[in-house]
Amino acid sequence: MWGSGGVLLGLVLGVLGALVVPGWFDSPSRVEELQQEYAARDTSLTKDLVSLAEQARTDVTEMVSATAVPTPEQLTAWRTSVDKAATRFADRPSGGTEVNLARSGFAGAVSMLQRSVTAYPVSAELGEQLRRDAVVAWSVAANQLDLAGIEAGLGHVHVFLPTQGLPGELAEHGHP
Repeated sequence: MWGSGGVLLGLVLGVLGALVVPGWFDSPSRVEELQQEYAARDTSLTKDLVSLAEQARTDVTEMVSATAVPTPEQLTAWRTSVDKAATRFADRPSGGTEVNLARSGFAGAVSMLQRSVTAYPVSAELGEQLRRDAVVAWSVAANQLDLAGIEAGLGHVHVFLPTQGLPGELAEHGHP
């Protein structure tokens, strides 16, 4: 019924299908292998991020714990500390969603602290608001890192700033 032309057509379509839709012929063992590779990558990236976040927390804790408008000398010290923290997050290797969100969250919080330092001389009110927003953003990133740590098999990892009771601020395990 098909003849030799039909068999040849079937072979050509089969080969094209394999090229166009890779994965159709992947064995379950290859899928499992890739999942294990991604999990190992994410575990490594999460461990690295915990270390980076702990170092950055040390850099910025004095700034985020301040209770008064900073002096010009304090602003200079804060700028140095915040720039050091920002450098830690300059490299953003790609991993799974959990670790990528946490890394981007910390980088965004530190960037907001940089803008805060820049804003204080112009408007102490704006500088303070940006500083508070950064604390809230950091708390969200810290919760995301906690989830990434659990997913990576590291258990709970807590890299929170001193809590300030700000609206929207999260503490350990996502509790306000």
